[in-house]
Amino acid sequence: MPKICPLFSGSSGNCTYVATTRGGLLIDAGVSAKRIVEALTARSIDPATLAGIFVTHEHTDHTNGIRVLAKKYGLPVYASYGTLLKLEPSLDAAIPLREMTAAGVECADMEIRPFALSHDAAQPIGYKVTFADGTRFALATDTGVVTEEIRHELCGCKTVLLESNHDLKMLREGPYPYPLKERILSSHGHLSNDACAALLPYLVESGTVRFLLGHLSRENNTPKLAELTAKSRLAAAGMQEFLDYRLLVAAPCCEDAPIIL
Repeated sequence: MPKICPLFSGSSGNCTYVATTRGGLLIDAGVSAKRIVEALTARSIDPATLAGIFVTHEHTDHTNGIRVLAKKYGLPVYASYGTLLKLEPSLDAAIPLREMTAAGVECADMEIRPFALSHDAAQPIGYKVTFADGTRFALATDTGVVTEEIRHELCGCKTVLLESNHDLKMLREGPYPYPLKERILSSHGHLSNDACAALLPYLVESGTVRFLLGHLSRENNTPKLAELTAKSRLAAAGMQEFLDYRLLVAAPCCEDAPIIL
């Protein structure tokens, strides 16, 4: 059966493992290769079974471990053209770089397709993964707004990892300098708890049954706030947890067992 496991999630580093019985892949590798290998090994996952690293964008909390991990295990690195241009100077010349286009790619019995996000990076993308049984998983973090394209791509996915980065009150009243607050709040920044929660009832209606709230800010959010905001919005839409949906919060270092679709 397909497996999804957010190994790391947040401003300090992001890495999500997705797999079938044919092998697995990583979406982002934003902590050291050593920590990623340790996290995989702790779950009895052999890093040698990885088939590639799929990068959302070039910011270091998504790319820190790529060079060492890709070189050690001979992994191809997939990303948008704009992201590859940013990454190439920092990567070993022997690492295969593969451009993600709308056509997508096949990897470990999964079909992976990109979709555009709205973030202050060269060419940020999210990913939609279709498994052999037809079920789908989508990941969308680091986006300032939910565009119509994002909404369309997430629609019908059984499991969705969606950014719930900050609580608006905490951010506005917190210690961040004004320009940084404005960046986070902009259409090329990060999704707030409220913006994330507003999309969830629509996704449940489209067939989503499991949510992972990801990329939470340590300084401007708490797991409890993100969870309460999401569940309140779903309850207001008449949706019941465990009956209509399941919801989990991806911690900075996620120690739970992989999630089985």
